Amino acid sequence: MSDQFQNQNEINNNVSTPMLDSGINIKTIIGKFLAFLPYFIVSIIFSIFIAFLVNRYADPRYLIQSSLLIKEKNAKGGLDGADNFLQGMQLLSSTRNIENEQGILKSKSIVAETLKNLDFGISYFSDGSVRKADLYGNLPFIVKLDSNHLQCRNAYINISFLPDEKLECSIEGVGDVFVPKTGALVHRIETKQKWIFKVNEPIVTDYFAFNIFVTDPNILLNFDDLFAIRLNQFSDLVDLYYGSYTLSPINKQASILEITKEGQYPEREMAFVNQLALTYIQQGLDEKTLVTQKTIRFIDEQLKGISDTLGEVEDQLQNFRTDNKIVNLSQSGSRILDHLVDLERQKAEQNLRDKYYTYLEDYFRNANPLDQLIAPSLMGVNDPVLITVLQKMVELYAKKKTLEMSYQNDNPILRETQQNLINLQNTLLENIHSIQTNSKNLLADLNKRVALSEIEIAKLPANEQKLLSITRRYQLSDKLYTYLLEKRAEAGIAGAGINSDNKVLDKAMVMTKTYPIELNNYLIAIVIGTIFPLIIILIIEYFNNKIQNHALLQQLTNVPLIGSIVHNSNPSSLVILNHPKSQISEAFRNLRSNVSYLGGKKDSKIIMLTSMVSGEGKTFVSMNLSSVLAVAGYKTLLIGVDLRKPKIFQDFKLDNSFGLTNYLIGKATMSTIIQQSGQDNLDIITAGPTPPNPSELIMSSAFNELLEHFKSEYDYIILDTPPIGLVADGLDILKYADILLYVVRQNVSLKNSLNVINELHATEKNRSIGLVFNDVRYDSVFGYGYGSYGYGYGQAYAYGGAYGYSYGYGYGVNYGNYEGELLKKKSIWMRLFNRRS
Repeated sequence: MSDQFQNQNEINNNVSTPMLDSGINIKTIIGKFLAFLPYFIVSIIFSIFIAFLVNRYADPRYLIQSSLLIKEKNAKGGLDGADNFLQGMQLLSSTRNIENEQGILKSKSIVAETLKNLDFGISYFSDGSVRKADLYGNLPFIVKLDSNHLQCRNAYINISFLPDEKLECSIEGVGDVFVPKTGALVHRIETKQKWIFKVNEPIVTDYFAFNIFVTDPNILLNFDDLFAIRLNQFSDLVDLYYGSYTLSPINKQASILEITKEGQYPEREMAFVNQLALTYIQQGLDEKTLVTQKTIRFIDEQLKGISDTLGEVEDQLQNFRTDNKIVNLSQSGSRILDHLVDLERQKAEQNLRDKYYTYLEDYFRNANPLDQLIAPSLMGVNDPVLITVLQKMVELYAKKKTLEMSYQNDNPILRETQQNLINLQNTLLENIHSIQTNSKNLLADLNKRVALSEIEIAKLPANEQKLLSITRRYQLSDKLYTYLLEKRAEAGIAGAGINSDNKVLDKAMVMTKTYPIELNNYLIAIVIGTIFPLIIILIIEYFNNKIQNHALLQQLTNVPLIGSIVHNSNPSSLVILNHPKSQISEAFRNLRSNVSYLGGKKDSKIIMLTSMVSGEGKTFVSMNLSSVLAVAGYKTLLIGVDLRKPKIFQDFKLDNSFGLTNYLIGKATMSTIIQQSGQDNLDIITAGPTPPNPSELIMSSAFNELLEHFKSEYDYIILDTPPIGLVADGLDILKYADILLYVVRQNVSLKNSLNVINELHATEKNRSIGLVFNDVRYDSVFGYGYGSYGYGYGQAYAYGGAYGYSYGYGYGVNYGNYEGELLKKKSIWMRLFNRRS
């Protein structure tokens, strides 16, 4: 044995304490989470169950999509087809763009107009066990309301069919009783009253009245089916659908809009989207038709006066020719007539244009809508400045209408647009005044030329003068009448050939189910089920200040770890004596080997065991270390120096009425306080009665004398001392010890408890200091799964390993360990679940 110590001492001189592993131990991290695997499994199963309930009972939502083509003006600024007959319609078409049309499609007015054309006033439902299913598009019966009776809206009216062609009605929820013709609210109602009626009879109560017409006779036979209807308020429907859909061009260059809407009832949502497109198209047709009708009305007003004049002049001409027997004018008279009629025609057309200028001026002064304006080209007005200003005004007017759909009147952009529109209007009125001035000058010139022609007429015979005058009036009226008839015909043709600028490309259809998406919900459930316990683990880890594993222990201290004592699952604390072949007994044998090398060749006989606080297992380690040394043939003395809280006597079943305290106060001798443990080579001195001054007794010379005396009789003296973190006794005893073993207990000892031993290790250079990691559970949490640390069975781990030896559990897991046979038979799954509660 001395040779072995000598060899080991030579190695000690060249070897320092083990270096800390600062790297990330992947096995330890994996082991931590594997230890919590049952919680992950339970969390994931629970999350999947919640996802199943959501998929099964949540109200589904579907994505509805339709596409609409919006025709813009052609490259020349005009329109295709019959619209070219009426150039006045270019004025409005030149302002068409996608942004404006989107604004119109999103407006509340078009939503209201759309809902007017849909039968959404009454909703029909099939009442299921969890939710109500909408029956739109597949109605088993139809309800006809009595408009002369009070009705109940917003609440459900439940309907169930009974035997003998009867039905039961009841009200569910809070409803508003109102007058259908006026919409006036009478009162609110919430009642549990039920009414029984015949199927073919009117259903009349104090709150509602209607008739039911059955379209599916099977509902009269299935008495378990429950139905419900609900009367909807129109304003609520408008608010519900307004802004509930989105519009987006398919790309930046295209004029095709996609209408998408998400809703719970696909049949109802498809009907709304389809009707929205039809309403928008019909509004465009109505606007064009209104412009055509106003144009024709304006022309008809002009034709009415000219038609009367033409008939009157025609009769005068016929009578004059008959009375004076004159049929035709002379050659000179015909020439003068042709020239004069041409001048009069120019005057008539100019007068017609003057009427349009007056119409235009009055139109703007009365703030009429620009989208119903008769364009100047229709009346032969081709002034480029006037047309340009009008087109800009119409563009700004369309922009203003779009902005008014989205903004309040005090919006800066809207106010700027309105001001620009006012400025253009002022410019237009000034331009009209200028045109009217020019028109007067032109008419004055025409009148002068007419006066010159009339001088020539005065040279003709009297009868020919009269004939020429009548003929002149007739031809002028006839040409003007023909001109207006041509314009009216153009307007009529254009009106007859009006086509919509827009076209539905794809009717509304269900694209996909947006909620719940079963697979996504299950995947989300798995993620949440994994993250939730993970977060809890991380929180626990963050706030956990306890020493959990070997890696953490060695990161916190440079003191060598000389032994790991596994968890004692036996009922007795004296595992060496009562369970010598157990796993924990093998751990103490490993500790015994490492202790012998920790002292080196020095005469290290006194071993002090302590810890930071009570409950870390120093007494347990003291008793079993003493026992394992005694089993190895070393004569060992175990002294209970914890005079405040003695424990050793309990496990060894000894008498504590006398002991170390009695000797220190001079009431007993050294020989009388020694008790036999019942085990060969092991004697025990219990603490004895608790004294009032334990610190003073420990510091007395009597204690030193006792240790010096027994050092010659025993190979090892084990001192079970008080915790050094609570009382000063432990530090007072340290001067007598050759070896200090500091006990750290897994998941009990705090991280800062190592500060004391670190300080002692730095200052007490003459003493051998080592750590004992107690109550280690290798199959529990925090990364101690088998093979997760070097202490795995069959591997070399021990203090001696730091000196180049492979001491420790080199025997393998089953060496002398019959309990290990049972552990080996356990599955990995069982070991994962075998964690401390």
